[in-house]
Amino acid sequence: MDVFWDRGYHDASLPDLLEGMELSRGSFYKAFVDKRGIYLRALDAYIEDAVRTVGETLHSNPSPKAAIREAFLQQLDQSSGTEGLRGCFVVLTAVEMLPEDKEVAPRISRLFRRLQDLYAAAIIRAQALGEIDPGLDERALARFLVCQIHGMRVLGKAVADREETRAMIDIALKALG
Repeated sequence: MDVFWDRGYHDASLPDLLEGMELSRGSFYKAFVDKRGIYLRALDAYIEDAVRTVGETLHSNPSPKAAIREAFLQQLDQSSGTEGLRGCFVVLTAVEMLPEDKEVAPRISRLFRRLQDLYAAAIIRAQALGEIDPGLDERALARFLVCQIHGMRVLGKAVADREETRAMIDIALKALG
């Protein structure tokens, strides 16, 4: 994953992958068949980890609204400094591979739907507790939050100021009421 993350799919060579994974050519082909296979496995692993982490965070606090804020603050950490400059593997993949890649496109779409589902569920819980206006559309809010998060990740590649990004988080959370 690190090799693809740092170089992208097209610029990652087989020697780069062998070195990064500390595998011989034979072991690589036995385990993964080809470069494409390992790329898709790396992408799937990243996606599953992202969904798990967000899900855990959104269920980590009795206050769903506070949990949403915590999820954003985790993204702030990933959108700042060295980690921010590296960017998000999914965002980088989407920019490099979409819309042409018919195996990657549904994976990215499914990730965004799953994240939206997690945020929508947290919003519904917050609405039930009176933390968020129940008149607001939870799906539209969830799409807005996921868009804001991935926008933060893109800005992190451009050395976004941490405090400016924190201010954007405050504005995004105000949309929740």
